[in-house]
Amino acid sequence: MSLPATLLSALLLLASTNVTATTDVSLATRNQHLFRYLFMDIYTATLYAPSNSNLTRLLESQQPIRLTLQYHRSIDRDDMIKAAMVTLKRQHPRSRLNPLLNEIEQLHAHFADVRDGDTYSLTRTAEGELLLHHNGQLSFQSTTPGLAELYLGIWLAPNGLSDDLRSALLR
Repeated sequence: MSLPATLLSALLLLASTNVTATTDVSLATRNQHLFRYLFMDIYTATLYAPSNSNLTRLLESQQPIRLTLQYHRSIDRDDMIKAAMVTLKRQHPRSRLNPLLNEIEQLHAHFADVRDGDTYSLTRTAEGELLLHHNGQLSFQSTTPGLAELYLGIWLAPNGLSDDLRSALLR
């Protein structure tokens, strides 16, 4: 095979492969949705999960998950934290939240203001670990049981941030 043909084959393979790996399990792009608020584009959410997973039961399945948010506008970190806490308090009783508040605060301590084009990714590994990446750089990780499900539930569980977003990601 000549060099141009080899290069073309490699580019086609990369272009057709929309899979990312976490530990030993490959995650495929499952759904994507533009989240809008008050007629403004806020971010595009992309859900990655094993290609054979049942999305309606994904959060409870213990399978690895990645949710990536690519922002389309600047947002202050305090506003992101406030929205997260309002959602978590709506979704969960104090008895569920209180044991995880220290971990949630540690996670929030690693948030930064975002600008148009920035990304945040939340990953639950096959082992249940929570990883937070900001613009591709690991900024937080936790092995605390239940934290990954609780926090990803802001987008993927009932009574979350947006029912439309949840439905679009889990369809």
